[in-house]
Amino acid sequence: MRLRTVVLVLSLLAFLSASTGGYLYYFYLKQSSLAEAGKDSASRAQAIKDRLVSFLHEQQRPVRALAGLQEIQKALSDPNEHTVADANRILDHFNDALGTNVCYLMNVSGETIASSNRLAPDSFVGKNFAFRPYFRRALKGFPATRMALGTASGRRGVYYSYPVYKSGYSNPIGVVVIKAPIEPLEKEL
Repeated sequence: MRLRTVVLVLSLLAFLSASTGGYLYYFYLKQSSLAEAGKDSASRAQAIKDRLVSFLHEQQRPVRALAGLQEIQKALSDPNEHTVADANRILDHFNDALGTNVCYLMNVSGETIASSNRLAPDSFVGKNFAFRPYFRRALKGFPATRMALGTASGRRGVYYSYPVYKSGYSNPIGVVVIKAPIEPLEKEL
């Protein structure tokens, strides 16, 4: 009877040891896997963020170049038929060359005075976009990038804005905007 008890106790101890060891091994593997997945997710998220920031930053360059052109500055400082026509020609050129949705120019009150879509039914000319965050930020002297649904066109896009300065002035005289399609950004994501 004693031998049976000793064998039974030893069997129970062996079972408990194996069960505890198995549970601890499983718990360690689970924690290790979760930590590895967390590191991998953080690394992937950072890589996506870096690519996205780089993509958006690169797209800011054309709108900056556009804001520095004399034709754009003249259309804002002396808006007449000739200067606005020159600005429209430049906006058309940038729109065609970049393959964007629309390029447009707004005065300090937010009214669009020139646009590459001026002949379209959903033309931006005469429309006021002073409520848009990308306009307000650019009017404060900072470039802006904003993803939004167009109020005039009803289409999603990425809006890149940049302040336009007149030589010798410290305050912007207007804002130039390039609205790009959102599909390249979605592909990047």
